[in-house]
Amino acid sequence: MTEIFFYKLKNLSIELFLISLIEKSISKNWNSLVLLDNIERMEEINDLMWTFNDTSFIPHGSQSDLNPDKHNVYLTCNEENLNNSNIIFSIDGIIINQPDNWKRCIYIFNEQNLKVTDELESYKRGIEDLNYDLKSFEQDNNGKWISNN
Repeated sequence: MTEIFFYKLKNLSIELFLISLIEKSISKNWNSLVLLDNIERMEEINDLMWTFNDTSFIPHGSQSDLNPDKHNVYLTCNEENLNNSNIIFSIDGIIINQPDNWKRCIYIFNEQNLKVTDELESYKRGIEDLNYDLKSFEQDNNGKWISNN
């Protein structure tokens, strides 16, 4: 059964939280895909993955690279599982149309983005009766994660 997670951020950067989750997926030997809404955003995340830490980086590829199947972490603007990923991340409010292609789908969004928050809440209500394991988390004012199921 596909798990679908919703993370509503209050005090964290979407990009840095994404990196922390990608690092966890790498530790589980899971391939991951990051679905982005445009090439500029993809390049922004691409640069961040090389520079977010002075002592390390996340090896990855993007849709501008050849051989996507050779990358454990793959950035793209297209919903396609070219690297046999277990997990897909959506950070720009993009609805994943084929969630069954992954073991886990993760939506990361900021509570201040009301348009994305409303769209994802509506999407979640629309899939509640389908065969998915839905989990929702949001941060309290201190940054602690609270299950909101």
